[in-house]
Amino acid sequence: MRNKPVILLNMAVDIINNRENEVIISQYVQRVSDSGAVPMLIPSIEKAEIMDTLLDMADGVLLIGGRDYDPADYGEPPHPETVMNRMRPHFDIAFGKAVLERDLPVLGICAGCQLLNIVSGGKLIQHLDNAFEHKGGKIHNARIIRDGFFSKALGKSAGDEVTVNSFHHQAVSAAALGNGFQVTAQAFDGTIEAIELDSDRMVLGVQFHPERMDDIGPSFFNLLTAEAIRYKSGK
Repeated sequence: MRNKPVILLNMAVDIINNRENEVIISQYVQRVSDSGAVPMLIPSIEKAEIMDTLLDMADGVLLIGGRDYDPADYGEPPHPETVMNRMRPHFDIAFGKAVLERDLPVLGICAGCQLLNIVSGGKLIQHLDNAFEHKGGKIHNARIIRDGFFSKALGKSAGDEVTVNSFHHQAVSAAALGNGFQVTAQAFDGTIEAIELDSDRMVLGVQFHPERMDDIGPSFFNLLTAEAIRYKSGK
């Protein structure tokens, strides 16, 4: 009988040497491993029976960052600044919907946060007016506006501030939040920094990249693993 929880990680698809390759930045895998869980990388194959089998094996899910999602997935035409070169985007949409149908704990990072909003019926701001203040690893403050798993990970409370990094030009739309989600943190300019289900189940999306942060970053992976252990114990 296995003791450690299993965390599923989706991957990106890129062309390398004229072939499609499943790829992932190793920091995601390392952070999951360092938190005490077993990272399991999953293929971008849009078959319900494969996704169901993988989810049956899982105790938690990490949705990684990546390129922009097709705005058609939330009923909008593309903005001129929307990057339309994500490969196999429909897998992530199908997988995200399947994940939400389970009781698994979930952490979505950057595009993974946006994916959670899309698959729960929400929309994105396709290009921030001040995108230059959020791209290229900019560092800025964010404020916790509601207690939840975001504040729990940090050991903080509503009203407290935290310093985060920033690698995005899109964001979750406050005017079109996904069903059941609430905003729990905002950036210095009001841009949404974290969303989560209004539930005792951890389904947390963060707009920044905790896997690239050595100070507060591990706290989010540790919480995901702790919730995965709790989920596993209740199976």
